[in-house]
Amino acid sequence: MSKRFFILLFTFLMAVMAAGCASRPPQEEIITEEIKLYYGDINNEKLVVEKRQVSYRREEDKYRVALEELIKGPQDENHRANIPPETKVYGTIKQGSDLIVDFSREFNRFGGSVAEIVARGSIVNTLTQFAEIDRVKILVEGEEYIGPSGQPLGFMGPFSSSVESPLQEKAEVILYFGNRDATAVIGETRSITVLPDTDREKFVRVVLEELIRGPQREGLRPTIPAEVKVLSVKIEEGIASVDFSQEMQIQHPGGAAGEAMTINSIVNTLTEFAYIERVKMTVEGEPMLIEHVFLEEPVGRNEEMIER
Repeated sequence: MSKRFFILLFTFLMAVMAAGCASRPPQEEIITEEIKLYYGDINNEKLVVEKRQVSYRREEDKYRVALEELIKGPQDENHRANIPPETKVYGTIKQGSDLIVDFSREFNRFGGSVAEIVARGSIVNTLTQFAEIDRVKILVEGEEYIGPSGQPLGFMGPFSSSVESPLQEKAEVILYFGNRDATAVIGETRSITVLPDTDREKFVRVVLEELIRGPQREGLRPTIPAEVKVLSVKIEEGIASVDFSQEMQIQHPGGAAGEAMTINSIVNTLTEFAYIERVKMTVEGEPMLIEHVFLEEPVGRNEEMIER
């Protein structure tokens, strides 16, 4: 073969290879970095950190990627996830050094006011670890998130992670649970965690949620089904009006003794506070009826039912 033939063949092969390379789509640039995810500690008393590797395309919303990783929950069994796992991240909008985050409606399904506070802290601190983000605003289904106070929360800066932070304060309360025979209620002293600026109604709600969790001492019995939710609390002129979810009736085991334990544990727990003299109990807005007693009127403290 002639030298000219080899030159033409080489030129042809190079042209084919160049055409093949040109036809391949450019590879997407993948960024992998280590980020901090913030969760509650096992008692939801402070924020703790887990480091995790995440990967995303350069043009992808890295804040959304971080939040979706956060929602997956902690890997350490001593850390608590407070954001409902069904929550979806619709997207984020960056405005200067502020970031707006939009979640699905599932975000509202918290297991109590403390869980809600820690969830907010975990979101804000996870996002403000990025140097370009100073504050975060939360939306739910496109609407500004309303906090426990009933007001929009607006833009929030980083939460302190320390136990002594404004994230929480401790208060001691007496919770009344049933005795072994369901003949009386017995007080159990419990330390609960609240915000420093928690008003009376929010405080009572936290106390009731703690009562629903049940006793910690041996020999005491729970008096309220664990599935029950506190829908609202209102305090006026010494009367605490408490509205419970329907599980108070449909999940209650019934019986006159069990019913008496439920009523007396709630009333005696709340009347430990000087500003509450009687308690009005409703279920989904209607007078509470577990089995035997139809509670249309507020109920006062019953010292005779307290075992000393």
